[in-house]
Amino acid sequence: MFLCLFVALVVAGGGAAFWISGAPGITLSPLPVLFWILANMLGEVLWLPAPKGRGYLSMATAANFTSILILPAPLAILATGLAGVLVDVLFRRRRWYKVLFNAGMCSVSVFASCRVLSSFGWVNGSLEHLLSPLQLGAILLSAGTYFLLNTWLVTGVIALHQRESAWRIWRQSFAFRYELLGSLMLFLLGLYFAVLLLTWGYLSAFVATITTYFVRDAYSRFLSSLEHSAGARAAP
Repeated sequence: MFLCLFVALVVAGGGAAFWISGAPGITLSPLPVLFWILANMLGEVLWLPAPKGRGYLSMATAANFTSILILPAPLAILATGLAGVLVDVLFRRRRWYKVLFNAGMCSVSVFASCRVLSSFGWVNGSLEHLLSPLQLGAILLSAGTYFLLNTWLVTGVIALHQRESAWRIWRQSFAFRYELLGSLMLFLLGLYFAVLLLTWGYLSAFVATITTYFVRDAYSRFLSSLEHSAGARAAP
C-alpha cells in the first residue's frame, strides 16, 4: 500500500512540476525539441554498473544536466522526461508503473534543479553566464539537488519494496566513493556538453557523441581492471 502511494505521489509530483514550471505557456519548435529528446535518449541507453554491482552510472545524468543548464525549465522537464519514457517503452520494455515512476522522478529532480538555478538569477542559453566564476555556487547546488532527489526517490521505492532501511540502501547504492566520483564526472561532462552546445550549436553533437563513447569505454576498462585485480587477489 505504502509503495503504491509513494509511486503515485512521485508521478503526481512530476506532473505538477511540469505544470508549475510554466508548461501551459511554452511554445515549442519541432527541431530543437527533437534534438533534445534524442540527446537525452542517447544518455538513457548508455549506462554501466558501478563496481561490485553497487548501483549504476548513467550518461543520462550528463544529458539531463546539460538540459537543465541550457533550456527553460518546462522544455528541460519535457525533453528529459519524454526521453526516459521512450527508452523505457522501446528498449527496456518496463511495466507501465515503472515508466511513470521514472518519468515522475526525473521531472521532479529536473524541476528542483532548475529552481535552484533560477533562485540565483540564472540566464538560460548564455555562454558568458555559464562560464562565470560567480555562478559556480549555483551550478554546484543545482547538481547536488538533482543528485540527492534522484537517488533518494529511487532509494525510497527500493526501501518500501524490500522493507529495508532507506539509509542503508542509499549508502550502499549511491553514497560510496566510486559512485560519488562517477556522478561528479557526469555532472562535469554535462557542463562540458553545455559549453559545446552554446559555442558550436548542433554541430557539437558529433563531438559530444564521440566524447561520450570514449568516456564510457574508459570507464568499462576501469571496471574490468578492478574485477581483474579483485580476482587476482582472491586467487590462492
